[in-house]
Amino acid sequence: MVKKNKAVLWFLLSILTLNISVIILGEKFDLYKEDGWYTKWYCWALAFLFGIVPVMIMLFILTIQMTVKICIKFGVSGKEIYGYPYIWVLSLIVPIIGWALFIIMFLYIYIMYIIGLFQGKGEY
Repeated sequence: MVKKNKAVLWFLLSILTLNISVIILGEKFDLYKEDGWYTKWYCWALAFLFGIVPVMIMLFILTIQMTVKICIKFGVSGKEIYGYPYIWVLSLIVPIIGWALFIIMFLYIYIMYIIGLFQGKGEY
């Protein structure tokens, strides 16, 4: 799917797009569900109706979801923790400690899927 020699390109693309490029990787690895919330046009239309902030939040959630799915596909350790959405929601609800754990989890999956690309785990 994604050749090991193109890992640098994906790394730079990820940095330049603030990890939104993971949405394209999700498509390359066929990780989207046909009945997912992100496939419904009215969810996006409603978000656009309320402004740019809800759209940005939806994009952020989608990038986290695709990054988690890619990490699970690559076999990154810790999927028992970051693989459940309840952990993400709980870390956002709990102030300070939860927020710090949210940032740590996000950075962990972000770095680990890039490392997985460099290790050639994207080649199937």
